[in-house]
Amino acid sequence: MAIDHIKNVKISAVCCAVPKDKLTAEDFYKYLNKESIQRFVKEAGVHQKFYSKNRKTMTSDLCFEASEEIFRKKNIIRESIDAIIFISQTPDYGAPTTSGTLQYRLGLSENCMAYDVNLGCSGYVYGLQLAASKLQSGFMKKVLLLVGDTVNGISAKPTLNDLLFGDCGSATLIEYEKNAPGFRFDLRTIGSGFKALGATTGLRYAYTGHPSFDPAIHMDGLAIFTFSITKVPRLFKSFLKSFDLSIDNYDAILLHQANKSMLDVIIKKIKADKNKVPFSLGVYGNTSSATIPNVMCDFYKENNSDKEVSLIMAGFGIGLSLGIADALVSPKDIFPIISTDITWDEGRSKVENANA
Repeated sequence: MAIDHIKNVKISAVCCAVPKDKLTAEDFYKYLNKESIQRFVKEAGVHQKFYSKNRKTMTSDLCFEASEEIFRKKNIIRESIDAIIFISQTPDYGAPTTSGTLQYRLGLSENCMAYDVNLGCSGYVYGLQLAASKLQSGFMKKVLLLVGDTVNGISAKPTLNDLLFGDCGSATLIEYEKNAPGFRFDLRTIGSGFKALGATTGLRYAYTGHPSFDPAIHMDGLAIFTFSITKVPRLFKSFLKSFDLSIDNYDAILLHQANKSMLDVIIKKIKADKNKVPFSLGVYGNTSSATIPNVMCDFYKENNSDKEVSLIMAGFGIGLSLGIADALVSPKDIFPIISTDITWDEGRSKVENANA
């Protein structure tokens, strides 16, 4: 079992950024059946989302802006960042790494480690483990974890998934602190479920005569629902048993914002207090790997307390991949969600010049 407890680390800041453009359920009425949309809104719990019109603002732009907000509010010296980890399934390019371009854009030291990770719904939990593992020796002191994804607004063939999935980028600063209680983890992979959720693009499908396929995400809804309501409660049980804990030990339970009906079942199965389980799904949609920091920032946006809160976080979905982590965080270090319409002109011009 991938159970871990990494001590001497802490979350020092969390921030999320979303694009300024917005779509509501009503915007889909001209494309899809109104009754179907209204039923979807009730069951899935999504009535709007933020997205970047014409993909002007990308995942890296949102993570960049969230990072800048942390640097400003925490007075972070850029040269103090020892590593940057970018977790997304919507990078700027297939190559080079987006983490590398973000190191350049953010003005970080060339002594900074940088790499990308291709993960979706479980990405934030996995990212915490990766970041914390870099700090264990005490040589590295600060890791910047950047997690997020961006999708289309309304695709060429509109579906309800276009309303479900929204855009968000996050930045989390994780630091070494001697004697800090750190983070505990239970991480799992069920690769046999790879067909349940994903896209039919990439080198596997780019064979002669068929160079491109529909880039939209295709989902077996029933398979994903069954996976989530069975495997996730079992993972909670395993995690709590491994560390001799109770769900009541936590001030908040942060679940991947996948689907309200799904989350209602999970909450019931893990016997959690509903008042401790926040939702941001209705306003921001399912933002893939960024849903946990998104719901964290949305829930604690008006709380400036110095008193640490105990959080348990669960990410689950595409892969199939799932994981749980817990941490102590001060609400004053969890910043409100910001909005932006920035774009990286230098990165965009590289693509335009290559295609000229």
